[in-house]
Amino acid sequence: MPFGRITNSRRRRLSSCSTSQTHLSQTRKCKHNRVVSPPTKKTIMVTNNYIPRDQETEIPIPVYEPLKLPTLREYMSYYKLTQSETNDTFIAKVEIISVKNTEIAVGGSIHSLPKECVKINVSSISISDTQTITEANFIVDYNERCNTEKNMKSALILARVAISFAYTYFKIDKFILRDKSRFHCKTRQYEYKFSLPGRELLKYGKTWYQRQLNAHIYHQPTLQDIRRYLSFVATKPPWSVFSHYSTAERLKPYWEQSANYKELVLTLLKDIYRVEPETEIGDDINQNCKLLHPWFNDISDEYLQDLSRVDNFILRDSFPFVKGLNVEVLPENEVVKRGGGSRRRGNGYDGWNDGGFWFTERNYR
Repeated sequence: MPFGRITNSRRRRLSSCSTSQTHLSQTRKCKHNRVVSPPTKKTIMVTNNYIPRDQETEIPIPVYEPLKLPTLREYMSYYKLTQSETNDTFIAKVEIISVKNTEIAVGGSIHSLPKECVKINVSSISISDTQTITEANFIVDYNERCNTEKNMKSALILARVAISFAYTYFKIDKFILRDKSRFHCKTRQYEYKFSLPGRELLKYGKTWYQRQLNAHIYHQPTLQDIRRYLSFVATKPPWSVFSHYSTAERLKPYWEQSANYKELVLTLLKDIYRVEPETEIGDDINQNCKLLHPWFNDISDEYLQDLSRVDNFILRDSFPFVKGLNVEVLPENEVVKRGGGSRRRGNGYDGWNDGGFWFTERNYR
């Protein structure tokens, strides 16, 4: 599929062929009078007062025509979303905020409307006096009430359905998210929250968004931090790194038996289990949560402190679209019957988490 790039200036390519250019295409004349015509590219000339973020000059812009949503009402419409990969059914709310901004909210099953677990803001952004790009920002208010199947696979299908829906029915130049994900670790006394990127990178070499949504990071300092973190987890830190923590005495046998930091963390994670909501927790459940606290977050933040502040790009051409996506208009009488309130009227809404899933599961692939 053809694509374009956000560019600050025209790039010149060294070649043995002569090149002639127009605004949207170029024709290269090579020896033997052979003419090669590359795909049309979308070129955006950026003015000096627009500062590209996170090296986005390297980001391809997809060229495609979105499908037309059925019965899009003037301000707000509801849709039922199904797909062929699982039995999950979701609800999408499309709200036109202004001429330049549309909000897409996707939540639980049809029986839990209107729990809005994933929100995508689609905005038109001016990058010069005459040019704009359409940016989609993926934001999450994700917790256990959104996870209808009580596992990480349900969280993944929710994210893929929401992004597939947005990319199918809206023209999007740039799709971004911020990774502020956490995994929860519940004990009888306390609920700990740990860095999910720290765990996923240690275990798989990629973040959850990179593994599951094929998200891309182009910010070179952050990529360097990730490489440094991956090098660190393959080493065994000296005991002095952990000795000052209150759990040092209990932690030391694990440290002594571990060949490196990665093995230490994975050994502790192996005995951490998901606890269902409102389940009585015994004193012996998830005691390793306390052993990970707070040094796992301290070390993760030391290496990955900027990860939550840089853009992750979801590229259309490499995104794993959900199979068999089907969209049906949800009639207004069905919305009223199943809705029963909204997040703005106090139905348990607890604030958008600004870009990160919260997980309590372990060892899901």
